[in-house]
Amino acid sequence: MEQQKGNRRVRKTKKLLLQGLTQLMSEKKINKITVKELTDLVDVNRATFYLYYKDIFDMVEKVETEMFDSISEVLANYFAKGFDYDNSVAFFTYVFEFVQEYADMCKILLGPDGDYAFIEKFKKFIGYDYSPAEDSQAKFRNRYAKPFVISGCIGVIQQWLEDDMKTPIKDMALLVVELITNCGMFPDNRQKPMLK
Repeated sequence: MEQQKGNRRVRKTKKLLLQGLTQLMSEKKINKITVKELTDLVDVNRATFYLYYKDIFDMVEKVETEMFDSISEVLANYFAKGFDYDNSVAFFTYVFEFVQEYADMCKILLGPDGDYAFIEKFKKFIGYDYSPAEDSQAKFRNRYAKPFVISGCIGVIQQWLEDDMKTPIKDMALLVVELITNCGMFPDNRQKPMLK
């Protein structure tokens, strides 16, 4: 019972620190944020901060890693099923749900002054090799189509965040899959619902 209380307290403290960090990152560049400023803002002792993180940069890196680690198991299930049309819609629905869940942090990290390392992790996250190429022409096409599609997906997500996520997640997933299908990145062998 005592351990559960301790775990809850740790989660609550980390959540407070994350909320404070998100607020500060929306106001200034990360290299201008100090541990004292963050801990004062959320009323957490600096010694407590150092129990979990070395500095602000370490905190951002750990937050990013936790974000991606929390979904890796779920994504493995999508990858195992292969990327036909229906499964791709399910995958991108999950991507948009992930972005919505971490919207405040994603707006900052994918924004104009975003974190390059986060963008690279995000590219790997959505850039699973779902279209195995068999001949040299297909390999050539995929080599260049894949980064084109991944950058396009990032751009769509950035625009969606900029628009305050007003378009429903399902519609966004359908749009992305339609765009990817048009690039020939995976076979279009399912009946597709029409976009509104």
